[in-house]
Amino acid sequence: MHVVTGAFGYTGRWIAHQLLEQGEKVRTLTNAVGRDDPFDGQVEVHPLNFEDKAALVESLRGADVLYNTYWVRYNHQSKRFDHGIATRNCNIMFEAAKEAGVRRIVHFSVAHPDQAPGWSYFAGKVDSEENLKNVGISYAIVRPTVLFGGGRNVLVNNIAWMLRYLPVFGYFGWGKYPIQPVHVRDVARIAIELGAGNEDITRDATGPETYRYKDFVKLIRKSMGVRRIVMPVPPLMGWMAGQAMGLFLKDMVITRAEIKGLMQGLVASDEEPLGVIKFSEWIDGKGDEIGRKYHNDLKERTYSR
Repeated sequence: MHVVTGAFGYTGRWIAHQLLEQGEKVRTLTNAVGRDDPFDGQVEVHPLNFEDKAALVESLRGADVLYNTYWVRYNHQSKRFDHGIATRNCNIMFEAAKEAGVRRIVHFSVAHPDQAPGWSYFAGKVDSEENLKNVGISYAIVRPTVLFGGGRNVLVNNIAWMLRYLPVFGYFGWGKYPIQPVHVRDVARIAIELGAGNEDITRDATGPETYRYKDFVKLIRKSMGVRRIVMPVPPLMGWMAGQAMGLFLKDMVITRAEIKGLMQGLVASDEEPLGVIKFSEWIDGKGDEIGRKYHNDLKERTYSR
């Protein structure tokens, strides 16, 4: 039996799908409110309640592997989540998994978290990785770059939405920094393969193609068949434009940490890519449909604490 946190969400959903296809029994721990069940009852559902460790232990008991996709994208006090809370909650989950006798944890981190220690998102990822390594249980740490595919595609879809409905798209600085997108199905497969092993390991999960960011945006534009100005803007101006757009959309369009991480090349890897699905081939068949509707990340993430 495998436990997947957030199987009604994005990455967790595709891990659960692939496990079910392999004939495995799957349980999910979720604190998301109002999500539809995409598995027609095939996945056993338990609450993800970090305030009740005893219940968390029981929800994990009997599991061979725990796939932990839980995290929060940004600090948002009115929504009652931040990176400090997420770090603490991950540690509670790791300890509960050990107490429950779980054989192995596959934990989702982010590419190059140690290269941005001053930003709370990355610092929290580093702390969670260290906590896992010290808890005394077999582990694999998966570090994806930028995910695409699988329906949700927040980053790619919202870039496409802006290209579709705005006359100008600005990329930060000169746009020469690398981006290496990876399909969510590849990430799910990588996670399951690592879950089957016993070696304590940390691996980047990346796709087979690397782009300069400005070329990545232009490829999306080309696939859509739209004529839009794509041009460099100062990073501060781009962030301010994102803030203004966020007020209109009632969403967090982009954070300063995300801009800095992007411009420092943290969404690409020097490791051999484990993904096989090419972004160029995927986007070529999605241009007519992608970006029709804005994906509001903040509205879609309604949590109980």
